[in-house]
Amino acid sequence: NVEWHIAMGYNAIAITDHNNMHHLKEIDNVREEYAEKGFLILSGIEWTTNKIHLNLLGLSKWEGRISYKTTGDRIIETINKAQDLGAIVVCDHIPWSLYEFNMKEHPSREALSEWGIDYIEIVNDDSKPENVYDHESYDFIIKHNSKIGMITGTDMHTPDGLAGGGVHGWTLMNIKEFNQDALMNELRKKQTDIIYSKIPYLDPGIHK
Repeated sequence: NVEWHIAMGYNAIAITDHNNMHHLKEIDNVREEYAEKGFLILSGIEWTTNKIHLNLLGLSKWEGRISYKTTGDRIIETINKAQDLGAIVVCDHIPWSLYEFNMKEHPSREALSEWGIDYIEIVNDDSKPENVYDHESYDFIIKHNSKIGMITGTDMHTPDGLAGGGVHGWTLMNIKEFNQDALMNELRKKQTDIIYSKIPYLDPGIHK
């Protein structure tokens, strides 16, 4: 996973999984090694429910069982709890949720803004090509003066299995010190920019 992302031009990633953090020990075993090479790895959890997927970035633990069936109040509670723990809260892949998974009660962008979400994922490479780039969310963020930040995600489960055909997006940040604390602090400012390529960048095989 890490070597693949390096090959695709990234120098920092967040590794999360659906409703569990079983991967944390493995991340901790290599985090320092890659940091010395100039590559940062954030841990977290993908809070996965029938109404929304949220990535909670920067966490090292999450207490309590996550119920797949959720409510608006529970979503608000989760956003607040994660932020109280110092996490960055990202709403994942809205087009995928609406048009591929057919979530009937996904919160609106307006609701997410009111609830204090930090970011909306603008590019998700594991969506169908027509759903990779979330232009509606991009326009929403610009219209609302970047109250919510924009971020990209590969959503890579296997190197050769991206539904979008390759990598389309990178998130840009201005970090003065290249370490995890500085990365999290910069994310909290919500001043990111993104690079989007309609043509997917295909796996060059460098990681193999």
